[in-house]
Formats: sequence, C-alpha cells, structure tokens
Amino acid sequence: MLLEYGGYSHKGMVRKSNEDYYYIPSTNKFQNLALIADGMGGHNAGELASRMAVETIIDYLSVRMGRDENTHEPLGLIEEAIKVSNNKIFKVSLSNESYNGMGTTLVSAYFSNGVLYLGHVGDSRGYLIRNGQIRQLTKDHSLVQELLDNGTITPDEVDKHPQKNIITRALGTENDIDIDCHKIPLEEDDIILLCTDGLILHVDLQENIDLVESAHSMQELASGLVNQAVERGGLDNVTVVAIKYINMKKEG
Repeated sequence: MLLEYGGYSHKGMVRKSNEDYYYIPSTNKFQNLALIADGMGGHNAGELASRMAVETIIDYLSVRMGRDENTHEPLGLIEEAIKVSNNKIFKVSLSNESYNGMGTTLVSAYFSNGVLYLGHVGDSRGYLIRNGQIRQLTKDHSLVQELLDNGTITPDEVDKHPQKNIITRALGTENDIDIDCHKIPLEEDDIILLCTDGLILHVDLQENIDLVESAHSMQELASGLVNQAVERGGLDNVTVVAIKYINMKKEG
C-alpha cells in the first residue's frame, strides 16, 4: 500500500495566531496516519488543545497499532485513542483557570489494507475524491447542522447563518465524548482531503475539482487550496491535508 501525503497550514489574514495543528508522516514517524485539529480557547489554550490532541493520538497509536492491530478492529483503536486524547485535554482544562473551556475539533485518517478508518469530532471535515467527484465523509457537529437536520433552516441559509461557528461537540470540553467513526474501502487513485472550517469558509471544493485533478502532488493540492482561502479573505486559520491512495495492495 502506497500513500502520498501533503499538508499545509496558514494562520489566515485576521487571526493573530494559528490554533490549527496537523500531522502527516515523515520517514521516522508513525506511518499510515493523518490528523487535523482546530483548537479553541483563550490564552493560547486553543493552540495547546489542538497540539495535545494530535500528539496524544500519535503516541497512543504508535504503541497500540503495532501490537494490537491484528487482534483489534483499527476503528476501535482509533476511537480509544481519541477518547484518551479527550480525557487528557479535559484534565488540563480543569488544572488551570486560563485553560478553562479549551477544546479542539479533530478529524483523523488511518489507512490499513486498502481501507480508510476515519474518526471525527467537531466541524473539521473529511472528503473523498474519486473519479472527479467529491463526497463529504463527515457530518459537522455544529448548531447550524442541527438546524439544517431539523428543518429550521435550508441548505442555502447555512453559509450565511450568524451562528455558523458554534460547534456542539469538541475534544476536551467534557469528560465523555461521542465520536463518529467510519470505515471506507479505497479504490486506486482515491484522494482523501482533511480540512479545518477555515477552508470551507472561502472555498467550494466542488467548484475546484479542476485544481484537484491538475495538482502534480498532494503537497501542491494542499497548499493551493489553503492559499486560495487566504486570498479570498482568510478570516480564520486554514489547514488542509491531502492523501492519495496510489495503489492497492499488490503483495504476492
């Protein structure tokens, strides 16, 4: 199984700091995993929460995947890792008054034997790009999404709703957390796109399918999308990770 990764993050044109944090593998780091977190909270608590979420999950899976993947469903291990991360952030939020209310979104992608295992909390998103079509894999944990689901607002009202930025679920805000998990079989040349809401605020992915298909690398794709969001206003931090599933398992 071969995977090509690209990742890029920008603080945008308005925010003083970047509370997004992401992970893609390097040669000496945990492989087959990509993560994006979008932190929240004052006094740099958002930056701390997003970094803690990512680093805790990497540490947990680095130990457990090699030992337990053959005896445990990877999706279960992903869920455990996110819960461990949630508990750690929540305890830190209680330990210092300046960290009160800290939290972070999270979207994680783990790849094994031609399958994507996706974990998700908050309004950062995961997309599947296949044969020129883009499909959203995650469902926002947000007030606007709930209003849309119950028919209070229409799809056309979502992007301009005054409470668009209110999320209903985040890591670190409560002791227990509900996690959305998905198992998606992959096909040759699938692209998985992870992003924070700073991208969606400015960029319609469906309208940018030409950019997706013309990018020479996943790094070019990630940076191209982020730069487009920044050029269109950059009202929030913007982070994109792109992963291409280059070929199916061909051993033997």
